[in-house]
Amino acid sequence: MNRIARKIESLRRQSGLTKLLLLPAWCLTAVARAAVLLLPFKWLARYLGSHLGTAAFIPLATHPQRVRALSIGRAVRMAATLAPWQANCQAQAIAARILLGLFGVPHAIFYGLAKDPMAQLKAHAWVASGPIQVTGGYGFDEFTVVAVFSNT
Repeated sequence: MNRIARKIESLRRQSGLTKLLLLPAWCLTAVARAAVLLLPFKWLARYLGSHLGTAAFIPLATHPQRVRALSIGRAVRMAATLAPWQANCQAQAIAARILLGLFGVPHAIFYGLAKDPMAQLKAHAWVASGPIQVTGGYGFDEFTVVAVFSNT
């Protein structure tokens, strides 16, 4: 019960936009997860934005756009924790991309690879808008960028 109380308290402290976007973000993580499981990546890539190769390009955002990006990121991350499905980094990135696009917020989706000490490849996806890390944290520290998609 303590966990539920913490989640309710966390939701109560969020901005109005974050609260408003929680249900759409939750639904979008489900749609994104299904798309990741059912569709080849080259089909998904068409809807992610312009492919920019491996350039670590982050589009600039105005102050109001950064505020929206923060709210969208919070909503997507909260929705992912509430989802009964696996709302991994890629599903979160796709859901964030859709919401950022709807609000006209410039952003970039990054796909990266890292090699862990056990010689296994690890993949990660994250979204940034200006200085705001929308989803996936600051992936540049641990992952080598292998693809970037942007809406600009």
